[in-house]
Amino acid sequence: MSSKRRTGTAVEIVIVVAIIIFANLISQSVFGRLDLSEGNIYSISESTKTVLRDLDDIVNIKVYFSEKLPPYLTTLTREIRDMIDEYGAYAGADLVVDFEDPAADPETEQRVRSLGIPQVQLNIIEKDKAEVMNAYLGIAILFEDRKEVIPVVRGAVYLEYELTSAILKVTSKEPKTVGFLTGDRSLSGDPYEAVRRAMQKQYSVTTVSVSGGEMVPPEVNTLVVARPLGLSEWETFAIDQFLMRGGRALFLIDGTTIPDEGPLVAVPAQTGVDSLLAHYGVRVNPDLVFDRQCGNATFSTGFFRYTVPYMLWPMVTKAGFNEDSPVTNQLERVVFPWVSSIDLTKDPDIFPQIEVLARSSAQSWTETERLDLNPQRDFRPTPPLGARNMAVLLGGSFPSFFSGLPAPEPGDNVPPWAGPKLDAGAETQIIVMGSSRFIQSDYLSQYPENGTFFLNAVDWLTLGDSLIGIRSRVVTARPLKETSESAKSSVRFASTFGIPILLIIWGLMRRYMKSFRKGVLPWA
Repeated sequence: MSSKRRTGTAVEIVIVVAIIIFANLISQSVFGRLDLSEGNIYSISESTKTVLRDLDDIVNIKVYFSEKLPPYLTTLTREIRDMIDEYGAYAGADLVVDFEDPAADPETEQRVRSLGIPQVQLNIIEKDKAEVMNAYLGIAILFEDRKEVIPVVRGAVYLEYELTSAILKVTSKEPKTVGFLTGDRSLSGDPYEAVRRAMQKQYSVTTVSVSGGEMVPPEVNTLVVARPLGLSEWETFAIDQFLMRGGRALFLIDGTTIPDEGPLVAVPAQTGVDSLLAHYGVRVNPDLVFDRQCGNATFSTGFFRYTVPYMLWPMVTKAGFNEDSPVTNQLERVVFPWVSSIDLTKDPDIFPQIEVLARSSAQSWTETERLDLNPQRDFRPTPPLGARNMAVLLGGSFPSFFSGLPAPEPGDNVPPWAGPKLDAGAETQIIVMGSSRFIQSDYLSQYPENGTFFLNAVDWLTLGDSLIGIRSRVVTARPLKETSESAKSSVRFASTFGIPILLIIWGLMRRYMKSFRKGVLPWA
């Protein structure tokens, strides 16, 4: 009897071992992950999965991490291994990953430095002493004769975007170019330096000038027209013809200007593109949007600096974004300093694609003419109150603004335009925003989400939605919802009188129950 039991036990062990081996074999080819976090931040996005599935040749990822790292970086190493393992699960044989410690081999270390991956210094505390150690935290992405490098991995939360954008860049057959046409020639320095640097990670970024009779270069895929002021008819013609040939454009239009000297006021701006945009379907108004749902602004007076909620910096929250557009459906907050409202000049039902991407809250209004920007002014609403459009997307085939008209003169001492003039356009997309200031470097330091909105728009125009879902999930904001005055009064009343009233009711009920048990009612 005991031998039968031993035989049965041995059979059960063999079956269990067989199941384990079979499960491991299955797990080599089938990948699964259960991520219950909001936004699935511990799993790669659908955008990345699509990029990996579309690979048609081998991409090599070389992870150059030092084996010995401070204790506070051990979790980073594990998170990166997990993420790259997930990349491999979706890319299959088209992704080859190697982990190497450059310090283990002088030849490897020299190769790593030639790739542009530096040795970084890390602070550690060991045996009650503060020390500095050298280490490598870089990744190289190689495809054919092209390479992209992440010199230092800042953290797992940013790695997916950097890694996927690098894979897209090295595998792209035609590199994409974004042209930056700055229409305000009075700007000192480069107020858009931060977003330029961010775009250079994925695109070739160039400055475009058409004021001397040139056209937009043919290699430009997307044109950013930032803060145009007083553009000539020829410059408007060059932009129009760029769109007619199928180029995409992002217009950052200020409906007002703020003089550098004198009182803090805004006056209507003469952009030179108002009629052009109205022809395509939108009009940026010479006004400013005020909104009770707003960001904080810092001002100086004498030797003092103070920060206040500033209604001229409307804050767009989740409810104000277009949930159906990949440009905005994952955004949670954007602050537009001194933004102008946008009206639609065409019927969205019969015109090519028109979508509102961002609008202010229902507690907003607009003002025109000479606008007082003083933060201590009386911000009394000017009816009617209601949401105002602040970013709009247009898509389709547009007729030329210059259809049936001769090409304008390029300027003095410049020969007339002799090239072909397009009167009808190819399929294209245009995004118009009522502010150029929101992506200037000074404002991005306070509101980095603004940069995400802008870069999402550039990505969508240039690449489609390949990268949008990755970048947007990194930015998380939880702004408090605007509370009405009646709701505030209700909460204040409940906090002041609610608890004492409940205690009185509870005391009366206890007295009643005691009297009831004794058979004597308290009011008898």
